Amino acid sequence: MVTLEVLFVFNISWMAILYLDREKVSFRARMGFILFTIVVSSMLAGIPVNFLGNTFAGSKNSFNNIEFTLLFNFYLGCMAGLVYITMSYVDIERQKKLNEKELEVARLRELKTKAELDVLHSKINPHFLYNALNSIADLSITDGKKARKMTVALADLFRYSINYSNHNYSTIKEELEMTEAYLEIEKIRFEDQLIYFISSSNDLNHYLVPRFMLQPIVENAVKHGLKATGKMTEINIEVKSGNGNLEILVADNGPAFPEELTPGYGVKSIYDKLDLLFPNEYEIHFANQPKKGVSIHIHKLIKNEPTV
Repeated sequence: MVTLEVLFVFNISWMAILYLDREKVSFRARMGFILFTIVVSSMLAGIPVNFLGNTFAGSKNSFNNIEFTLLFNFYLGCMAGLVYITMSYVDIERQKKLNEKELEVARLRELKTKAELDVLHSKINPHFLYNALNSIADLSITDGKKARKMTVALADLFRYSINYSNHNYSTIKEELEMTEAYLEIEKIRFEDQLIYFISSSNDLNHYLVPRFMLQPIVENAVKHGLKATGKMTEINIEVKSGNGNLEILVADNGPAFPEELTPGYGVKSIYDKLDLLFPNEYEIHFANQPKKGVSIHIHKLIKNEPTV
């Protein structure tokens, strides 16, 4: 009999729990309703149990001691309800603390990632700025138009850096514009010894890549090509997509890559940025054949969003 009563109370209480929407009902209201349901269902369950017990005992009055049964079940229901409320409160507090810890860990991870990316963004080669300003100073005496053109290109380059200083990503369009500003400065510095070509489809303009990803590769092409050899250097930049991938190619006619390539800071910074922003979703290849160049394959396409 007691087993049937317990099962009845359990089923009614469980139905009450399932009925309540935890997101719309406060904890007190929910627990109050559940306590009320447990107490009432316990008392109601006592009526048939009392009736069947008296019948099997051969009592003439089937509802003998019904008051005692209802009172006993009332206290039993209160005790069961209070135990359930206590356990629920402890579980909610435990879950709350666990969620707070998870949020704190996630926030610390985000701050760590941002700090690492800020360090990577801040270490752009200072020698470039030094050389560019020296060239502007010299050109201001010999060729005012070129000095002005170079100053505008340098302003565009740093405008890009300042405007997106709090962002980890840039669009393909922005990255190409920044790279072109850098190349334009170097082209003015070295006059006719540098030519470049940029090829990209307009439908790829809004895809996101790590900020300042292209510039270190292009800077290496200028450094190891034009500056090292003093010969005419040609740089080709191509952006294309296929099979859900984004491919960025930077080719030049400079000296071939050594067999055992040791990436410098610029190239290493690209690996670091991609590790942080596109983990396990990219490849970087260095090739000398059929044409010397660096290719970056990003396997996860992300379109520009206003919140980025």
